[in-house]
Amino acid sequence: MNNLGEMGSASLQANRSVDGSVEVVLRSETTTDEDWEGSMRRRMKDAHCNHWRQEESCSIFKVPHNIQWSNLKFYDPNLIHNNPYEPRFVSMGPYYRGKTHLKKMEENKWRFLHLLLSNDNGQNSLQRSREEMQKLEVRARSCYSDYIDMSSTDFVEMMLLDGCFIVFLLACQIDDLRFEVEGSEIDGGGSIDPIFIWGAVTKDFLLLENQIPFFVIKVLFELFIATPHNKVDRSPEELAIILMEFEYLGKRDSPPTLPDGIEVLHLLHLFYLTIIPPVTRPRRSKNKKKKEVNNVLGKAIHCGHLLPLFRRVATSSTSRTTPVWIPTTTELKEAGVKFKVKKNATSFLDVTFHDGLMEIPTLALYESSESKLRNLIAFEQCYPNTRCHVTFYLHFMDFLVNKPHDILILQQKKIILNRLSSEEEATHLFKRINREDTCNLRKNTISDVYDGVTRFCMLRRNKWRALLMHNYFSKPWWTVSFGAAVMLLIMTIMTFLQTYFTMYPYYHPRS
Repeated sequence: MNNLGEMGSASLQANRSVDGSVEVVLRSETTTDEDWEGSMRRRMKDAHCNHWRQEESCSIFKVPHNIQWSNLKFYDPNLIHNNPYEPRFVSMGPYYRGKTHLKKMEENKWRFLHLLLSNDNGQNSLQRSREEMQKLEVRARSCYSDYIDMSSTDFVEMMLLDGCFIVFLLACQIDDLRFEVEGSEIDGGGSIDPIFIWGAVTKDFLLLENQIPFFVIKVLFELFIATPHNKVDRSPEELAIILMEFEYLGKRDSPPTLPDGIEVLHLLHLFYLTIIPPVTRPRRSKNKKKKEVNNVLGKAIHCGHLLPLFRRVATSSTSRTTPVWIPTTTELKEAGVKFKVKKNATSFLDVTFHDGLMEIPTLALYESSESKLRNLIAFEQCYPNTRCHVTFYLHFMDFLVNKPHDILILQQKKIILNRLSSEEEATHLFKRINREDTCNLRKNTISDVYDGVTRFCMLRRNKWRALLMHNYFSKPWWTVSFGAAVMLLIMTIMTFLQTYFTMYPYYHPRS
């Protein structure tokens, strides 16, 4: 028994005899220690490779439970439209396929497929479309993070219907393209079923769980639209940008463009790419930045007792998990920071700060804005090749907005376009946005803004200005009281001077 390691592995086997007694037998295995170790290493390597293959190919995810449940606690689960991650009108892909409240739109999917096939001029057929989707089935299935329990026939049919639905909507963005069906013409979806609401449908295209791979759309677009007969001069990506332009969360002075060399994964990813701010300045070296941050934080710690208002500034540049913090809009205004809406901005994320002037592009807050922001955050948390632009921006806005008065200041500067019920509701929106994220706040894409604000607020004149504004001028009656005190002091000084010059000749007569 002491030589089990030399004999190889062994196992205990229990055999039940005829009389019911149990006999335990030591059964020797033929596998050696070397074979066992080699098998374990191969299985670990295979699991590692499979994991990375899955991570690299996955682009359509289920919203993680930590994000979903922390958000849904604010909503009534019995109301479908209150779930920010679930489609209200149309399902795309397998996750919401067959839901009762989405079945009406399935009829339009079949009608759109019929329209595309009817205008094919005999070049393509339903059979060819099916064959193209079959070629893409394995690749398309690998794009979903969860296992898709669908037969090959059903999956191919779903890709064809959902893909043609989107392709038809893209085709409706082409001015000169017309669809003829049984002697009548359709352009821009004008004769589609009355339930077809353009704005509501495009909003459903921006949900993380409600996507199909974009390469499916491109293949079907080439089959039905980009033909020599139609002479289309725009790509499906360009048409998709036009289709979803009304879903943008701010104001654009120029049409959005896609970064070069990036493959579009799905419609939400395309929307995400159009709001990423371009890199317009080189990044500073790590050593210089670290030294600069240490100097700023050292001053903050040394002077923290002078102004408790800024004591919450981060106190360690070496702690990667310590959240960055800046004062609220009201507090920054008291410290002398000026707010201005940024002109000619290509993205609402492009925030800058220089010499006490903070420029922020316009952010529009509608009823649907929260759902868009939540799904963008969920995409950033799930997909590894992002820099968490939206997550960092919403952290930044959450710091700026603490009370309705903060929203009011930003509204007056046209930074916030509030179409919600009140300033209080807009404040609650930023507080409700999920912060259960894994993004490293120390690698913030707008860290320059945090550093600039910290340096500005730590200047002595700005600290005392903030202290004076916060303690004496934050309320009207305090301002009146302070003014009255100043007037009383001036009158006292004048009375003293008058008395002095009146008594001076008496005690010091001219000789």
